[in-house]
Order: sequence, then C-alpha cells, then structure tokens
Amino acid sequence: MPVTGETDDGNNNHSISHILSYKTPLFNLKLYLVISIFLAFFLLLFSFTIFLCCRLNRNARKRKVKHSSGLIPLVSKEIVEIKALDQHADCFRDEGKIGILVPKKSNEGVVDDASGASDVSGDAQNIGWGRWYSMRELEMATRGFAEENVIGEGGYGIVFKGILQDGSVVAVKNLLNNKGQAEKEFTVEVEAIGKVRHKNLVGLVGYCAEGARRMLVYEYVDNGNLEQWLHGDVGPVSPLTWDIRMKIAIGTAKGLAYLHEGLEPKVVHRDVKSSNILLDKKWNPKVSDFGLAKLLGSEASYVTTRVMGTFGYVSPEYASTGMLNEGSDVYSFGVLLMEIITGRSPIDYSRPPGEVRVFLLQ
Repeated sequence: MPVTGETDDGNNNHSISHILSYKTPLFNLKLYLVISIFLAFFLLLFSFTIFLCCRLNRNARKRKVKHSSGLIPLVSKEIVEIKALDQHADCFRDEGKIGILVPKKSNEGVVDDASGASDVSGDAQNIGWGRWYSMRELEMATRGFAEENVIGEGGYGIVFKGILQDGSVVAVKNLLNNKGQAEKEFTVEVEAIGKVRHKNLVGLVGYCAEGARRMLVYEYVDNGNLEQWLHGDVGPVSPLTWDIRMKIAIGTAKGLAYLHEGLEPKVVHRDVKSSNILLDKKWNPKVSDFGLAKLLGSEASYVTTRVMGTFGYVSPEYASTGMLNEGSDVYSFGVLLMEIITGRSPIDYSRPPGEVRVFLLQ
C-alpha cells in the first residue's frame, strides 16, 4: 500500500506539470506563463486601485480648504454669551466662575431697566423698511422651513436659506417668540439697519409680521462666518492668508465706523465677534446680527442696567459700570483683531480659571 500511494503522488505531480506545460492559443504561450501573467496583472491593478484611492482622498482634503468649493468648515465650540447681566456684577473679577453668565440669549429680551422697556420703541406693523413678505411666500422660499435649509441656529432663533419667486437667494431669520423676545429683536434689528446700505453690513431685504410670528429677510452671504474659517476644520493649510485677514479686518472696521459715525442716531452693535462677521466668496466681510444693537442720540454715552454681549468680547468698563458708547464696540473689535491675527479663540476653557480669557485689552 505505501508503494502504491507514492506512485499515485508521483503520477499526480507529473500530470499537473504536464498540464501547466500545455501551450495555449494566447501567443502559443505555455499555461503556467499565462497564469503568471494574469496574477501579475491583477496584482498591479490592485496596487493601482489603492494608489488612486489614496490620491483622491488627498485631493479631496486639499479641495476642502478652497472656499470656491462651497465647503464651509464647522465649529463645534460655543462661546458663552452674556444676556441680561446685572449692572454691578463683576464677571471679570473671577473668570473661572461663570455661573452668573447665561449661555443663550436671555428670554427677558433686550431691555434697559427693571421695567423691561424695549431698547428701541416702534410699531412693528408700521415699519416702512424693505418689503413686507407674507408667511406663505417665506414658507415656499424655504420649502416649508425644511431642516436641510437651516444655515444657522442659536438662542435668537433659526436662519434658513431661501429662494424667492424671482430667483434671488435670501437668508430668513425666524425669531423665537420667548416672552416677547421676537418682537423686541425684530424691532431693534429693523430700526438699526432697516435703511442702512453699506458693503460691509449685511443688508435687510424685508420682513414678515403675521400674528405672533416675526421674521427678518436678509441678503444671503454664501461663505459662512469668520469663526468657522478661524476655528473650524479647514485642513492642513488655512485659506486665510495675511492679505485676506487684513481685508477682513479693514472691512469690518469700515462697517463699524459707518455705524458709529455715518448714522444719526448712531448704532452701537454690542455683539461684535467672529461668528457675526459673514464672508462672501471674495472674503468681503459683512457685520451681521443686530439683535442687541442700541441706537444712541447725540449724547456721548448711555447708561444701561443690562449688560449684553458675548463673554470674552465685552469690555470690562461696560460690564462693570453699564456705561455704553461706541468704545464698547471698539474694544470688541480689538479682541476680534487679536483673534484674526493669532487664530486663537478669545475664550479657552481648557486653561486654568484665572486664564480663561486669552485676550484682555487694557
């Protein structure tokens, strides 16, 4: 039996060798050569596929930092906002204790005294600025305020991208009606920028006031905001060159200067920060979100019992005394300028309590 087994194995090996030695119709090559060629071809194809996938992924990452591709980086962090802080509360005395700060816009609205009076008086039904849009028109423009059309969200409400019947693209801000907050912010924004036209200020196209619903319709700025490009995931190389950063800083300064010097009454924004600087495809900045704005007359300053703004950007003088003037915006712009130059957020909660504020301008 063992001898027979060895003979069978020898015959099998001889048969396999004989088969592999057969000549094939493919250029009269032997079978083992054809098999070797096909194996080499598939190995080469597999290697090329792997290389191509790696190359496509690398190119996709490179394209992500180009603003012309339409990809806007996301920012996961949220800076704490000061909404309705008592006049004499010193939020700068112990920066580690932020319990007195409200992380969202206050439900109490923009008020100046204990009675809850609105910053700007006015009848929302008789504004006279921009075009009045019906709720139906804005529903059609935003496809029923569809979730996929949301381009911004915060304590003030939700912003939707919309396309009007004439084909123009707009941003529709649906204000949340929290204890009259929508009415107050609606009036403030329309009074502040309703008739203002400046290339570095976001334009108000129109508004909607039906029942308790209050909506504002703005020009659509299609490249996100400065915070996203400074602190979002833009890839290994930031598209914000020094020339672009200078362009953004100068444009923002021009917009604020127009609010302070070119209008009567002048407008103090009160919430100058990177997330409120919108950018177009050519990196032109537009100051936005005038929900906290204050209109000031000829007097040099104004005393308010409510301190409004965003932690890290609010000046210590305004926070401690309630004395409001255009200098408050200038301080916030100084913080913004440092943020543009360094690329660092003005608030860093990973630091020790006394060093949470990265920039403190004296």
